[in-house]
Amino acid sequence: MTMHISWKLLPYPGWQARGLNLPGMNLDHNEVNIIKQYDEYYSTDIPLPPPPPSAGDDFGEVANITVHFLPCNQIFITYGTIEEGQQREYWKQFAESQKLCTPRPSIKSMADYRKNKAKMDAIKAEREKIPQIILPRYIKQLEAEGKLPVSSQK
Repeated sequence: MTMHISWKLLPYPGWQARGLNLPGMNLDHNEVNIIKQYDEYYSTDIPLPPPPPSAGDDFGEVANITVHFLPCNQIFITYGTIEEGQQREYWKQFAESQKLCTPRPSIKSMADYRKNKAKMDAIKAEREKIPQIILPRYIKQLEAEGKLPVSSQK
């Protein structure tokens, strides 16, 4: 079974285009276009391993499938609900994913944008080149367990 996941990332949520002094809701379209160029779109097809016995016998009995979105365009899948005491493992994976790319600067205005444009462009290019969408360790774990014959595609 395969899952197709598509998502849009707004990397600078606090950055808004300024309003123009005109009647109605009018934004500076040049600023809107500059902001939109940094929106990121991702998509992947992930082969799903069989669910663990605690989640059910087959896909028809699994209560839910959870997609965890991590930094640096990384995702991983879990079945069922988070079991007691396993929350720490997800934070470890989050921290591991954060190390794969450069942190973004805080952008709240066009002045911040002009000051950080070169860095923002470099980060955008870096994120586009990250080949794996699933954490590499997660793929290796599934392959080691014989649950997933994966080749890194995207």
